[in-house]
Amino acid sequence: MALPNANHFTPITLQIPAKLNLYLHAGALRKDGYHDITMVYQAISLYDTMIISPSYDPQEFTMTVSGMDSDRIPADARNLVIKAAKRLADFTGISGQALHFDLVKSIPTEAGLGGGSADAAAALVGCNHIWKTGLDNEQLMGIGAQIGEDVPFFMRGLVGIGAGYHQPVIPVDVDPKSMRTWHWVLGIMPRGLSTKLVFERSDKFIGRRIEAGEVLSSQSEQLEKCLGIDWGSIPFRLLTSYLENNLQEAAEDLDPDIGVALRMGREAGAIVSLMAGSGTTCLFLAGDEEHAERLAGELSDRNIFRKVVRAVGPVEGVRLTN
Repeated sequence: MALPNANHFTPITLQIPAKLNLYLHAGALRKDGYHDITMVYQAISLYDTMIISPSYDPQEFTMTVSGMDSDRIPADARNLVIKAAKRLADFTGISGQALHFDLVKSIPTEAGLGGGSADAAAALVGCNHIWKTGLDNEQLMGIGAQIGEDVPFFMRGLVGIGAGYHQPVIPVDVDPKSMRTWHWVLGIMPRGLSTKLVFERSDKFIGRRIEAGEVLSSQSEQLEKCLGIDWGSIPFRLLTSYLENNLQEAAEDLDPDIGVALRMGREAGAIVSLMAGSGTTCLFLAGDEEHAERLAGELSDRNIFRKVVRAVGPVEGVRLTN
């Protein structure tokens, strides 16, 4: 389906949130090469920006990347942004309507904050808008799930529960009238960690536990536990005991500075110190805006982080800003 004059349009701008995991539990490696994994996502107010404009060559998707960690991010067909755009074009039969993506990064890479998946979600939302394909959010989420298990979450944002590869994200109802704001301080470490390496190290730890006779909880038990918690409206102080990331042990083994950083946060007065995703960003929960400001100031004075930023959650997913 070629759309006449479709490459003559006013560029659009999208705001793209990061996410963190309030809960993450990865199980043993399955025979199909994937892991049983249960996650609770929360979208936070740390944003990438994407501008989509006509491509000079209607047959070729192009992109530029600037901002944080841009030197480590491929600006070609390897990037999930272009992969997402091509997948949507294939799905809808669009041809000869390639686009240019100008991505400005604030979300660090290999930091457990979902930046690559979030940007892919933005590409789907933006291309769908420009091409006027008529696909609804559910259809876009289905396409996004083929790119990455957390891509669909960024369409809606707020809070969601993920159950792993090719499993739909379960939205958590968040009533704006009763929504509680979580105040976060993010300590961004100097180095990233490969998700593959973290899971491989986690597999070794899990293997040792199984050999020792430990009975591991099933994914259905993990999912039932997460579905039984009102993540959207219960005050965060009543949920702190549920905040968990069982990949943290493996990540700390690969980079001991993560453990040092998390301990610094606790000593500085964080309510909870937690690693983001498969690493390496350290998350510190504060009681309110003033507490977050004090905590960020104290942690900024430490030499262990390359950057300390404040954010709140939950926030909405990918949004057009013009």
